Amino acid sequence: MKFDNHKEADMSWLRRRALASALTVVAVLLTVGATPVRAEYPEKPIELVVPFSAGGGTDLISRLVADYMSKKWGQPIIVANKPGGGGVPGARAALKDGRPDGYTLLMDIHTTSSMLIGASKNPPLTLDDRKYAGRIVRDPMVFAVKADAPWKSFKELSDFVKANPGELVWSSVGPAGPSRYTAYDWFSQIGVDPEKTKMVITPGASDSMTKLAGGHVMLAIHSVAEANAMLQAGKIRLLAVLSPTRIAALPAVPTAEEQGVMKGVRVQWWAALAFPAGTPDSIVKKWEGALAAMAKDPEFLKAAERINMNIDFLPSDKTRAFIEKEVEGYTDMAAKIGIRR
Repeated sequence: MKFDNHKEADMSWLRRRALASALTVVAVLLTVGATPVRAEYPEKPIELVVPFSAGGGTDLISRLVADYMSKKWGQPIIVANKPGGGGVPGARAALKDGRPDGYTLLMDIHTTSSMLIGASKNPPLTLDDRKYAGRIVRDPMVFAVKADAPWKSFKELSDFVKANPGELVWSSVGPAGPSRYTAYDWFSQIGVDPEKTKMVITPGASDSMTKLAGGHVMLAIHSVAEANAMLQAGKIRLLAVLSPTRIAALPAVPTAEEQGVMKGVRVQWWAALAFPAGTPDSIVKKWEGALAAMAKDPEFLKAAERINMNIDFLPSDKTRAFIEKEVEGYTDMAAKIGIRR
């Protein structure tokens, strides 16, 4: 009988041990299979990198978007200006050095994407380095001179440059930016050797316009929005807009084609939000939806109108297709005008 009691006690101990082991296994399985509860994105401040100096078009639209999204999501969106090098260092800081966690993004423009890739056989950044949440702005380029410049029309300026190419000093944001592409397209159409002109590279459109207003350069080619501040201050005069037709914001400024100087529009200013390539799709999609709503918000549109920004939203997939097509065009254009290196 004593043997039986010991046997029963041993069996009871074994059953308890087995039950404890089973419970441990279940607990481990539940822990492994569980999805951790996380706060909804964004749960901390976001850095929006602007690869140019403050005051230019890229900076202006960035601050407008940052203000809107900060209020929408209740988290600060900090605009970080990282100018220099035609925008490449700043773009690299966001897309290559930034963590792909949704808390670092870039206000990408043609200068740091399609134009850069088109002009480079081995570009420092490619389209594979980013995920686009959407395009926000598309804006035509304008040809600007100092307010007291002797030329009253784009035709007059063009005739002067044809006769005196060595006297033209013009500004460009980066060696392969929109100013240079537009200028070289203009030079090719009027028959001027660009190497005979002098290009001054500036860290951003605001600096370019300051140099123009101060008489340090004779011509600046930028977007409507980038030229707006100096235009409103009466410091510069616009000779032409590079658009198929005159635009509502500048009804008195004739197009380049209207003046018989240039045909077609091959260069335009745009801005889009881009994340590092490894950023979760769910975060990119959240931004895409928020940007789509923002682009229809009456208050945002009024604010954009005040800085002459033409809001023209494209969703993520269409933004990428749009930029891929631009890369093809700028690659061909860069080769023809001799700036593809």
